[in-house]
Amino acid sequence: MKKLTIHLHAELEIPDDWEIVEHQSGIQALKIGDRFIDFDIVPLATQEDDMDATWTDEDEELTNEILMAVTGLDATLEIDRSADTV
Repeated sequence: MKKLTIHLHAELEIPDDWEIVEHQSGIQALKIGDRFIDFDIVPLATQEDDMDATWTDEDEELTNEILMAVTGLDATLEIDRSADTV
């Protein structure tokens, strides 16, 4: 077996009323109104080899096979207040 490491970095521009909170389960979550949002990976697949390919997670068997191979996952949430506009 080989080990694949994936580094994901995403930036979102969010409204001021969205906030990072500590969820009762012990994870950091984004709170939007009365909902808690966690970030995870969802593998997307296609059989098309062209520029306009459609990528989906509809192949549940393949998606589950990939997710079962995940041995660790960590997400850190941070709000950059220096980006606030005045």
